[in-house]
Amino acid sequence: MSKTRSLLTALTASGFLVACAGAPEPAAAPEPPCTFQDGSGPYTAKAPDWVCNEGSNVPGLTAVASYRQSSSGYDFMVEMATARARQRLAAIISSEAVGSVKDYRANSGNTLANETNMATSEITQKTIYSAVLTGSRVVTKTRNPDTGQVYVLVGISDQDLPKLAEKAVETAFKNDDVGFQLYKASKSFKELISDLGN
Repeated sequence: MSKTRSLLTALTASGFLVACAGAPEPAAAPEPPCTFQDGSGPYTAKAPDWVCNEGSNVPGLTAVASYRQSSSGYDFMVEMATARARQRLAAIISSEAVGSVKDYRANSGNTLANETNMATSEITQKTIYSAVLTGSRVVTKTRNPDTGQVYVLVGISDQDLPKLAEKAVETAFKNDDVGFQLYKASKSFKELISDLGN
């Protein structure tokens, strides 16, 4: 009887261990390859990963833009795609800066006149665009072999981001020099720079 009990105990314990181990985790499905998404499909032409993930492996702030096949030539297409990518970068910096300043003012109780005019976001974007022209560079470019559309990855280095963010914030504060200096010395400004770089 004790042999039977020992055997039952051993079987129960091993059954418990197997149940705890459970079925193995199913392997994650592989990510589909990056393909160019212009044209009428099916989208089978393989594209570099940066086309699909906005150049997330490149340090700094990046944007991807494209321009269709044009009789004006390849250089013109690259120029137009680059201008679009720079507009996207300016919009990102402008939006992040204005949002950060709004949060800072709301949290600090600093609601002085010209309270981060939302018209300022437009002014800021125009101001930033001119700075982005000199502070950014084309990291890489490619072309869809099926449609001829050009893709560019434009980036701003981690070293140039603080200057551009400062310019955006200064515009957002307009004539409030004291508020601008206080914000620049605050944790909010450091967080803005960090957010833009990630």
